[in-house]
Amino acid sequence: MTEPVKTNTLVSIVWSILSKWSSKLIGMVSTIVLARLLTPADFGIIAMATIVVALLESMTQAGLNIYILRYKEHDERVFNAAWTVGIIQAFFVAIPLVIAAPWIAQFYSQPVLTEVIYCLALVRIIQGLNNFGVFVAQKQLNFKVDFVLTLWTRLIYLAATIGFAWYLQSFWALVFGQLVSAFAGCLLSYYLHPYRPKLTLYNWRDMLKYSKSTVPLSLGRYINNQADVAVVGRVASAEFLGLYHIAVNLAGLFTKELLMPVIRGLIPNLSVLRDTPNFKDVLITTFAAAVYVFLPVGVGLSLVAEDFVPVVLGEQWLAAIPMLAWFSLYAMVGGMLMFFSEQFLVMMEKEALSNGLMWLRNAILLSTIGITLVYYEPATLPKALFISVMLVLPIILVSISRALELSLVTLLLSWWPALIAVTVMALAIWQLPAFSLPHFALLLIKVAVGAGSYVACLILLYIIRGKPSHSLEGALLGKVMARFR
Repeated sequence: MTEPVKTNTLVSIVWSILSKWSSKLIGMVSTIVLARLLTPADFGIIAMATIVVALLESMTQAGLNIYILRYKEHDERVFNAAWTVGIIQAFFVAIPLVIAAPWIAQFYSQPVLTEVIYCLALVRIIQGLNNFGVFVAQKQLNFKVDFVLTLWTRLIYLAATIGFAWYLQSFWALVFGQLVSAFAGCLLSYYLHPYRPKLTLYNWRDMLKYSKSTVPLSLGRYINNQADVAVVGRVASAEFLGLYHIAVNLAGLFTKELLMPVIRGLIPNLSVLRDTPNFKDVLITTFAAAVYVFLPVGVGLSLVAEDFVPVVLGEQWLAAIPMLAWFSLYAMVGGMLMFFSEQFLVMMEKEALSNGLMWLRNAILLSTIGITLVYYEPATLPKALFISVMLVLPIILVSISRALELSLVTLLLSWWPALIAVTVMALAIWQLPAFSLPHFALLLIKVAVGAGSYVACLILLYIIRGKPSHSLEGALLGKVMARFR
């Protein structure tokens, strides 16, 4: 009898969620506090610098964490080489940044960007020296190391950034906070894991071959995530860019970023399960789970934006409300596309298809940005981006189902309970009476009504359908009951 494949999916996902969401929760606290100490223009200046750093990152991103997950053996020579390539990548980012800093400052008409970019180049070098043992632990399905490292690094960033902001009352607080947390994170990575990397270029040809397929994907992901911000930074003021940047980041925090830890927990386990007979059923259930989570969060955030912004950011950020409402929907659909068409396809060794789909999305995205900014105001861009991503959604789904040999009908039928439940949720929030209450109280009421109606509708539909064991609800209930037994 064949020995069952051993995975640790639930524990991996739990640790990954704790890691990512502890980071995002601390980041949210930092944003809430800094939004009251700094101005939208301060955030806009940092956004301009971050755009350039992210561009160079995407042009040199080798995706070595996925590479070692796909590598079947536990070979320290490969880990050492991956660490070495990571350092080289850091310098490939930092050196052009330093050279181009004055030109970038002139391009955005912000002379202070020169010094800011110098500091961010140093941050990248420090991060490149981090212990690769964190990724080795993930390969071994141990995400606790990543959680502890992420938690302490973000706590240090929170304390440093708020302290500098209170003292300096300037965007420099965001820069110095990154420097302090990068240095602390590097030291902690060596303290938390016993692995000690060595400089080597063993197996570099295979890594280079792999990176040739991942760099276009990384560059495409940058365009998909940053192209609109980069253009807005050129055509609008630093204050508007700050509003835009915060709105898109908050929307991503509750949609795309919500699922990233789940992906990080799933990928190592799915890479083990990919040769098992029921792998297609696992994929369909996994995709359904993403829809069940993305839909209520994205739609819900859009519906409560008018209360969420004044509560979380303060009165000086009210202009971000309509942008957040549309960005929530855009990030919701974009997050599902990312989930379906990026790392899963790379894991399945279908990098060419993943790249093609990414660049198709980018072609539609860039066309949308160009048409919108020529004929309309920059403030209408979030709505236009949502329309564009809805146009590409059917194409992605058809391509994914064919590539993974999944039934498109079966895939879509697994989503209908979530679609009905989120519709009921939206109607429940819309039908609430106009209470004369503070924004904080209204936000709590809307969240409670929305979450309660969504979960109640899912349970009711599950019962009406005869409690099917093959459904996502049945699978989750089975897991819970097995745990209790």
